Amino acid sequence: MGLRTKEQFLESLRDGREVYIFGERVEDVTTHPVLKVTAETVAQDFAITELDDQEVRNLFVLPHPETGEPMSRYFQTPKTTEDLKKRKEMISRSILLTGGLPFGKDIGTDALNAAMVVAQQMNKPEYGERTKNYLEYLIRNDWTLSGAITDTKGDRSKTPADQAHPDYYLHVVDRNKDGIVVKGCKMHITAAPCCNDILVLPTRNMRENEADYAVSFATPSNAKGIKFICRPSRGERSPNEYPSSLPIRDLNEAMIVFDDVFVPWERVFMCGEWAYAILLAYTFATFHRFTAVCYHIPIVENLAGCAVAMAEMNGIANEEHVKDKLINIASSVEIIKALAQAATLSPVMHGEIAVPSPLITNMAKLHYARGYHEVIKMVQDISGGIISTLPTYRDWENPETRPYMEHYLGGNSKYTTEERLRMVAHTHRWVASAESAHQEMITVHAEGSMETQKMMIMVEAPFKDYRNLALMAAGVEIKD
Repeated sequence: MGLRTKEQFLESLRDGREVYIFGERVEDVTTHPVLKVTAETVAQDFAITELDDQEVRNLFVLPHPETGEPMSRYFQTPKTTEDLKKRKEMISRSILLTGGLPFGKDIGTDALNAAMVVAQQMNKPEYGERTKNYLEYLIRNDWTLSGAITDTKGDRSKTPADQAHPDYYLHVVDRNKDGIVVKGCKMHITAAPCCNDILVLPTRNMRENEADYAVSFATPSNAKGIKFICRPSRGERSPNEYPSSLPIRDLNEAMIVFDDVFVPWERVFMCGEWAYAILLAYTFATFHRFTAVCYHIPIVENLAGCAVAMAEMNGIANEEHVKDKLINIASSVEIIKALAQAATLSPVMHGEIAVPSPLITNMAKLHYARGYHEVIKMVQDISGGIISTLPTYRDWENPETRPYMEHYLGGNSKYTTEERLRMVAHTHRWVASAESAHQEMITVHAEGSMETQKMMIMVEAPFKDYRNLALMAAGVEIKD
């Protein structure tokens, strides 16, 4: 089939999937007042590949290695540093080109890349064949897929088999000659209501008596027994909001209920290999945190832009305390960019598959998760209280109130009052709105909490080498 159009993608979502939001079932996610924003955001991946700009097309599209047919670069299994660099640039550029992260192929291919790596380790050739065949299926249909990893977990002091009921972690409840049946729930799954398939991975290490929880598979989003229960998010821009040249982009999260869902064997990539569950979760975490760092770059660049613009418009750009904050913001942004680049330069090779440096990737994710709130605070401080108290755009349009706003809400004469208010409204969205609070939360917990990044840094950092250097410098014998 090759590359799909935006319209073809949107039509593919009208497949009878069972989606709920605000206590009601949604008949069509592409027309629902809230979910259509997610559908349009994911659809931008297809809008990009339809662009005439050859430079953009060369970044997002490449020829199939065997057939030569055009395919999305998201489906390229990274084998070199250059492949990882292209993936980094593609993810970052997608936000700049569309105003938001499409996220219809990013996390899903992170999960599939991890499944392909671990398939090599399990000494079961059928898993390797299945992952390769599934990748070809995705390429041929230009399919979108969400990655479903996080279980609801129940009592976190207990392991999966010790929970009050077995379904806090998704697990296999039946096997037969045709496939498996699974039951459970995955949580916090971004863009899931508007993706074609779901790719499931285990979320943690498993014990031998938890083999049924060590399961990975792909399934259509409209498969019998799958239900999406969505987190509310914003809809289209309201008349109260200041206009922008960019449309609203946003992504819903959903809990996905698997209520005795059948999966054929050809879509099963792990089933019972409990000792490899942690390797699959670990490898996925590295791929996905690399993706997270890549998409975070344009987000923090935008925050830095808000800080600079508001400093100018408020007439405080030359104040020393403001310069100090701008330096700190710029340092935070450029460190993230440098770490993302460094992660591509020293990949870990698993056969032919290049995994971004786990150490540097986790350092980058931890750096921005720790520092994001500080950047927000500095932008808030520079901007002033008006980012939370600005009257609405309807008040600006009202001939009775606009003269007062025009008279009293100006700033640096380099900008008109309306230009300043549009910038205030934009900054409000990023640092003082419900959306920004959600972004702060997912910065901490998306792609794993800060503690999980610390755990991986503890595993990956060469602490013994550090110690040996110090022992040698002190003239002390190295003892292992």
